[in-house]
Amino acid sequence: MSWGKFVSMELDDEDKMDLPMVASKRPDYPYGLRISLGDAELKKLGLDFDECEIGCVLDFRAMATVTSKSCNEGDGMDKCCRIELQIERMTAEPE
Repeated sequence: MSWGKFVSMELDDEDKMDLPMVASKRPDYPYGLRISLGDAELKKLGLDFDECEIGCVLDFRAMATVTSKSCNEGDGMDKCCRIELQIERMTAEPE
């Protein structure tokens, strides 16, 4: 089965006006189109945290931009790394 063409998920100006102001900036994409990948998910996907720079694009039948990356360590805690993706374009086909 071939995949359909990618469709932009960006909100149009009218949809942006319907959203509440947050920090004086309305979002470009709807709430819920960001996902987070932790250490386990990055490992399963074969992605290297250090190579996932902010702004790089990953293809997973949705096009997403890395918007955040962080690593945390605490007293007695293992290092925990994660990246956050903003889904910008997607395609879907019924099975």
